[in-house]
Amino acid sequence: MKRSLSILAITTVFILVGVLATVGCKKDTASSGTGDIEFVSLVVEKDNLAITELTKVTATVKGSNLTYNWKCDNELGVIEGAGAEVMFTICHGGKFKITCEVSDNANHKATKDAYVTYVE
Repeated sequence: MKRSLSILAITTVFILVGVLATVGCKKDTASSGTGDIEFVSLVVEKDNLAITELTKVTATVKGSNLTYNWKCDNELGVIEGAGAEVMFTICHGGKFKITCEVSDNANHKATKDAYVTYVE
């Protein structure tokens, strides 16, 4: 009788361990609503500008809850606006690199550069 109870107890423990391991290792398949960012394109409408001439710069990005950070490598390049589309102008001759960094609330990031050159 003692042996039967021991076998029953051991069997019960193995079954409980198997059930708990299965439940504890269950993969969460629910989506959190965020995913990787895909930076499709960064397009400058007109890449040769005269001084003070404006051009539109558009970032096409796939993702959700996106934040756009725009900058120019030259302080004489001026970015106006926010979001996926901004306006850009130059105050001096040269070649200007425009960088758009996009991030989401899960801290995924993607960056692209575009260039504008001065023409007389």
